[in-house]
Amino acid sequence: MRNTFSILILGVIIAASASILVRWTGEVPFTTIAFYRLAISALMLFVYYLLFSANSFADLRIIHWHYPLAGIFLSAHLITWIASLQITSIASSIFLEGTHPVFAVLVSMIFLKENPKKKTIPAFGVALAGMFLIVYADWNIGESKLAGDFLAILSAVFLAFYLLIARYHRGEKDIVKYLIHVYGTAAAVTGIYMWINGDAFTGFSEQSWVMMALLAVGPNLLGHSLLNWASRKMEIFKVNLTLLLEPVLATLSGMILIAEFPHIWFYPGAILIIASIGFLIYQNNREARSG
Repeated sequence: MRNTFSILILGVIIAASASILVRWTGEVPFTTIAFYRLAISALMLFVYYLLFSANSFADLRIIHWHYPLAGIFLSAHLITWIASLQITSIASSIFLEGTHPVFAVLVSMIFLKENPKKKTIPAFGVALAGMFLIVYADWNIGESKLAGDFLAILSAVFLAFYLLIARYHRGEKDIVKYLIHVYGTAAAVTGIYMWINGDAFTGFSEQSWVMMALLAVGPNLLGHSLLNWASRKMEIFKVNLTLLLEPVLATLSGMILIAEFPHIWFYPGAILIIASIGFLIYQNNREARSG
């Protein structure tokens, strides 16, 4: 369990770079950013699957209907989150998107019958209190725009269902095949949405292309893949709670790299979130030693 947490936190750290990379893409439509992030990841995994695994193309045709469903949820999550990030501040967007542990607890209780242990409930309370401090301060001084806030919360719902499906298929060994279908479906859905919306596929600066490629290789191919792997190894609400470290890291990155400073209440809120994750890790290490 300790190694699983270490890999999960590594995935969160990599995923946290997404908000900065999105900002550095420039004036690229949010759907275009999501599309290339997904398409490049799916293509790289597809090439790896055919060239370096013992499987064949025919093996990819045997899938569960949950695979494309997860891709639809991932597409919806990225579209709504990137859209919110372009409307409101990094702190407001990513912390509201960070409400996914609440939805994860609900969906895991309903669909997987995985109820959080009483020992972990205080961690949720502390984390949500930290999130409330940050978001409430932003609302009070009028920095958040309601449209961006709504999109960020909606993206949290989609993320919870996306990771729920990964947890549901925890017994399957071929995670690369699963991710090819998930990322491929997500890219296709996003591409169709782009076409309907009339968003451009080309005509961007060299920097924008580099940032979208980095988004695909870093936060998506490495970050999200590690999150999917961890979701197969531990309860989904624990994965989502650990993901609350992402908004803290993303906001700190925004402060350092693009001089976007949050409200003063961000700091005690961030401390509470980090403390909650530390408590969760401590509890799991303790259970591992006693088990």
